[in-house]
Amino acid sequence: MPPTNVPAPDADRRVLRLAAVLTAVIAAFGLLSRMWVVRVGLDRPRWQNIYFRLYAQHELPHQLLLLAFALALLWAAARSRHDAEAPAAAGEDGGPTLAQLGAVALAVTALGVATTHLVMHDLVFSMDEFSVDFQARIFARGESAATVPWPWRSIGPALTPIFVNFDAASGTWRSMYLPVYALLKAPFVAIGIGTLLNPLLTGLAVLALGLAARRMWPDERLRPWVAVALLATSSEVIVTAGSGYAMPAHLLANVAWLWLALRGDRRSWAGALLVGALALGLHNPFPHALFVAPFLLRLLRERRWGRLGSALLVYGAASVFWLTLLRHARANVPGQPDTSLLTVFAVPDLATVLLHGMNLSLLLTWDAPLMAILALLVFSRLRRSPPVIVDLAIGVVITLLFFMLFPSTQGHGWGYRYAFQVLGSLALIAAEGIPALVSALGARRARGWVFAGVGLALFVQLPLRLVQTERFVRPFAAGVAYVRSRPEPIVLVHGDSLWYGGDLIRNDPYLASPIVLRRNALAPTAIEQIERAFPGRVYEVGDAELLRLGMTPLERRRRGAAGP
Repeated sequence: MPPTNVPAPDADRRVLRLAAVLTAVIAAFGLLSRMWVVRVGLDRPRWQNIYFRLYAQHELPHQLLLLAFALALLWAAARSRHDAEAPAAAGEDGGPTLAQLGAVALAVTALGVATTHLVMHDLVFSMDEFSVDFQARIFARGESAATVPWPWRSIGPALTPIFVNFDAASGTWRSMYLPVYALLKAPFVAIGIGTLLNPLLTGLAVLALGLAARRMWPDERLRPWVAVALLATSSEVIVTAGSGYAMPAHLLANVAWLWLALRGDRRSWAGALLVGALALGLHNPFPHALFVAPFLLRLLRERRWGRLGSALLVYGAASVFWLTLLRHARANVPGQPDTSLLTVFAVPDLATVLLHGMNLSLLLTWDAPLMAILALLVFSRLRRSPPVIVDLAIGVVITLLFFMLFPSTQGHGWGYRYAFQVLGSLALIAAEGIPALVSALGARRARGWVFAGVGLALFVQLPLRLVQTERFVRPFAAGVAYVRSRPEPIVLVHGDSLWYGGDLIRNDPYLASPIVLRRNALAPTAIEQIERAFPGRVYEVGDAELLRLGMTPLERRRRGAAGP
């Protein structure tokens, strides 16, 4: 495949310097944002502010690393004054073999498994993750909803986990999310290996990305390897592989769709449409819909009516089906009537724009610093890129713009999880910038910067991220384990006096012992009835017990104090 970009060292150095400057500006904005978060006290343990607390506690060294890398590459680009070298600069024929890609995918899977056990302590940390795991356990029983026994229905709010929809009329509960990811997890849960799913999906995503990269650059070695390396060494990818989020499934769906679409034959296109229809129902439809939209619009511009018609038919039917199911899943939720799915959107104000500037810094600092610069380099000259790169880039942009319509933070998350599904796109976009990097710096220096960027991600960023994540998760994991280990059948917790204490309510869908109840959601008469029904077998977990495990007391804001 001939080089995408014609050698133009001076022009390439200029755009490389621009990309480095933009990266440095984003890193500097992140540093200033963190200073502001700390100064106004947004990182204090007050209600639902985990986003700001994570940002303040973890981001400083990574923002400094990104800033330093960008400035160093800016300096290197300014000093470079060499004659042009071959911009494709692979130097070898052929891309990575299937066996090599499989080995990398296997290594990523193994690292994800280790992260699950050693970093996450086998905890589905956030209640988004728990809700999907909850539904997977229901599906593993061959049911779509679990029935709550009669004696417990009257105190449903006290025993229902967050993001679980309890229908008092029918006495059933289920997750509020779409079901495909939970269906994927159900067989793993049924045989006791539920934590294996996400590491496996992540390894497959790396494999699918490598296959797509080989299709995009069939006669090159460097660019496909760069794309694979950037994704495989991403701290966000590895840490999320150890989580219970649906995002690895979204990532796999998008890169698998791309690989199938690039194959070009009818069977592959049919496979891509099937993947897309399922991807819309993974847990919400937006991650795949935003990714695929530019490709469908290109079919319209190119008047490829057969493929466009089949896509509209499949995606249209899938959208109607999944949105109907989503309305049903969210029905009967207090404050969330089934006609108000669009109430989560809002026109962004200045505060929202600044918040998403922080999100953009997270998107860059959780990945190799080289990826930020190369991706911004390609974005700076997108008109010179091939159509597939243009469509991937548009998908990234509309994803970032779309989530600006959400006025709140992402809450829990490792990196910017709302954009996790486009990390494969960013890795491919960054790899597209390799010829310009070679043209600007020369083949030898460019290779050095590639190895430096990937090495920093693998040997500096990732270990630090794993240590930070483990320290943050550990107290919550200890608290959940302590509550679940109580021998009494009924356990009461104070969900309103500990920071995210409500997350301790993690009842099994079939109410396996112990049943954990929110103490503050129970009337005194209800507590008396429970104690009469279970004499001597009701245990109230005191705050002091959980604080000794490292959990954080909820800080009450003093009247007149600054902060949220």
